[in-house]
Amino acid sequence: MKIGGFLLCLVTTLFLSLTEGNGYALRVVQEGDSLGGIADRYGIGLEALMSFNGLESTVLHPGQLLRVPYLDARGGQANPAPSPPPGFRRHILAKGETLTEVVERYGISLNALVGANPGLSSLDLLPVGVELLIPPVGVEGLIVTLWPGESLGDLIAEYAVSPIVAARANNIREPADVQPGMMVFLPGVPPTVALERLARVREEERRYRWPVHGRITSYFGRRSLGMGTSGFHRGLDVAAPYGTAVHAARSGTVVFAGWSGSYGYLIKIRHPGNEETWYAHHSQIFVEVGQYVRQGDRIGALGSTGLSTGPHLHFELHERGRAVDPLSRLR
Repeated sequence: MKIGGFLLCLVTTLFLSLTEGNGYALRVVQEGDSLGGIADRYGIGLEALMSFNGLESTVLHPGQLLRVPYLDARGGQANPAPSPPPGFRRHILAKGETLTEVVERYGISLNALVGANPGLSSLDLLPVGVELLIPPVGVEGLIVTLWPGESLGDLIAEYAVSPIVAARANNIREPADVQPGMMVFLPGVPPTVALERLARVREEERRYRWPVHGRITSYFGRRSLGMGTSGFHRGLDVAAPYGTAVHAARSGTVVFAGWSGSYGYLIKIRHPGNEETWYAHHSQIFVEVGQYVRQGDRIGALGSTGLSTGPHLHFELHERGRAVDPLSRLR
C-alpha cells in the first residue's frame, strides 16, 4: 500500500488556490529536476520562481516543494488538494524556522507532527514555504492517503484501529463521505516507518557528529608534535577529562579495535562509501571487530595511551584511503 502525507501524496502538481494574484501550484521536486527546467516547463522566469519561493540558491533536493504562480503556470496535472482531517491546521514554514520551533509554538510533539506529515523529506533542512499539517494538541496518530481501489476498512484492518474511533476522527457519517484521495487520520498509530526514514535522512544530512566534546588542542595539517617530533597531523586532537565517553561519529562496522603503536588503543569504524573514522588514545575500548555501531553509540573511554602528552581523543577521517580534515565534515 502506498502511504503518503499531504506533502507527497500527489507526486506531480497540486492546485491550491484560484484567487487572482494568490493562485499557485505546488510542485514536488523529483530526482533529476532542476529549477531552470521547472521554470521552463511552466513558462515562467527563473528569477520569478526563485523570488516566489524565497530561494537564494538554485540547488534543489528530491521531496522539496515549490510554489509555482498558478496564473502563469502551464502544463502538469492540476487536481484539487485534499482537505485535512477535522481539527487539523496548516502552517507554512517561514525562513529560518525549524520544526522544533513549530512543535513548541503549537504545543505538540515531534511524533505528532511527523504522523501528520509522514512524507516529510527532512527534519532539519526543509525549504521555506513547506506546508505542514498541525494536529490538535494532545492528538497523535498517522495520516494516510486513501488511494483508488482501497477502502476505509482496508486501512482499519491494516493498522488495527477501531472503526468507531476512525470514523469519529475523520467525521465520517456515511459511506459517501469516503472518497479516493482523501487523507485519513488514524488515531494512536505511531509513524514508525516515517520516523525511521527521517532518522536515516538526518544521519546522512549530518553525516558526522562530534565523537567527543572538549577543547581542540591540535588541528589537521602541519604542526610541531612536541616530544622532539614534527610532521603532518592527520586529524583533530580534542582534550577532555580522562574517561570521558567517546561516541561513534557515524554508523558503521568496527574493523579494528586494539593497540596500535603511537595511536595507543585505537578504534577504526568503516562507513558507507569506503570512508573510515579513527579514534585513538583510548583508556578503554567497548566494541569489537565486526560489530555494527550506530551514530552516537559509546565505543570507548578517552585516555592518554600511545604517544600522548595528556588525556585527549585523536580523531581522523579517511575518504577513499586518504586522511582529510574532519573539521569541515563534523556537525
